[in-house]
Amino acid sequence: MSRPRPVRGAKPATLALVVAGAVALALAIGLFIVGFAGERLIERRQHLVAETARDYFVAFAHEDGLAAMARALDRRTRSEGGAFDYTAFDNDGHRVGGATLLTAEQLPAPGYSVREIGDADYEILVQPMSVGGTLVIYENLADRRAFHWAIVTAVGATLLISLVIVAGAALFLGRLLMRRAEGIARAAEDIAAGDLAARAPIAGAGDVFDDLAVAINAMLTRIEELMTGMRTVTDSLSHDLRSPLTRLRGALNRALDEDLAQADRLALIAEAEAECDQVLATFSALLDIARAESGLSRDLMAPLDLAELVRDIGDLFEPVIEDAGQALVVTAPDAPVPFVGHELILRQALGNLLHNAARYAGDGARVALLLETGEDGGPRLVVADTGPGVPVAQRGRVLERFVRLDETRATPGSGLGLAIAAACAKLHGGRLTLGDNRPGLRVVLDLPSAAID
Repeated sequence: MSRPRPVRGAKPATLALVVAGAVALALAIGLFIVGFAGERLIERRQHLVAETARDYFVAFAHEDGLAAMARALDRRTRSEGGAFDYTAFDNDGHRVGGATLLTAEQLPAPGYSVREIGDADYEILVQPMSVGGTLVIYENLADRRAFHWAIVTAVGATLLISLVIVAGAALFLGRLLMRRAEGIARAAEDIAAGDLAARAPIAGAGDVFDDLAVAINAMLTRIEELMTGMRTVTDSLSHDLRSPLTRLRGALNRALDEDLAQADRLALIAEAEAECDQVLATFSALLDIARAESGLSRDLMAPLDLAELVRDIGDLFEPVIEDAGQALVVTAPDAPVPFVGHELILRQALGNLLHNAARYAGDGARVALLLETGEDGGPRLVVADTGPGVPVAQRGRVLERFVRLDETRATPGSGLGLAIAAACAKLHGGRLTLGDNRPGLRVVLDLPSAAID
């Protein structure tokens, strides 16, 4: 085993400069991390307090009615101080209890928002209630900011004192470099033992140790992606193809019955053929997802015209949408929109989204296929419909493999359409989001501008 190369910049003549720079950098990073993490921690804590109060008063209103809850808010407003104030409005926008900070017309949209009221900033939680009326919780941000500043100041002083003491350990810098080399060696030992989740530590110094660690980690990440893709496919095949294969075998076994009528035998063979087609389609979709998520499909990326692709897909699916009793509107620029991407997977993703709209949006729905410019300047592909949509709580879940909502289980399908669209977004470094089309579902595939040719 060869000896490690000496670390650049560790000579005695430059030791003081290295230590001084390290102390200043560590202090700045520490203060930034503490400030950011402290702010997030305080925010989460205050949100928890507000949401606990919200749940309590909403339950109160369900049990005793809006009027009783309003009287409780009045008593709380008169008897308690602190950072939180509460208000209740009825369905007509009249305040029925609590503080008088805003009128119903001045309220922001439901959820959290920040608003300046008088000379103070407030974070406001607006919660419509199913029993009628609206509950509003105000938090004066002055106390939160004062608490955050106190934490940053205290921790900053502590860090400064600690780092000044640590600066005296400059004579042990050689040992520190040795520990870094040992860290990479330990990671290599873990990898050799089969732990592909192990990673070499990166200190951020930009020296030879970091170069080596970055190269090792990149290699391991790629290997882990490939292994995960293979494991996902095999797990899915063993678990989710078992039922259709069982039905296929059952149909063929029944078709072998010598006493079976010819018409029944042919029906069973047709059923087996349909099950076989479903298995092959599911298998192909799983392979496409695995290749996209692992990055293997990047080898097939090439320049293409997104505007032409959108118009072609619109022409292809217009009969499908019309057969479903719906109307398709395709909007794409007349000028070419150059992009470097995987054309087959892009077509498959958009086709799946249009198939879903045709299948679930319902008779008379309006389906839109759009090519727009996203917020970051990259191309944005949108499939929107005016159907029943997807509940907010289910929008993240339906992007997973084989997930189908209860109301769609009676219709054909494998539950892989949105998963393929999500894998397409990941392959291109983009983002797939599900939103409200008011009414209906709006599926947005944002692609990066860096991939434009």
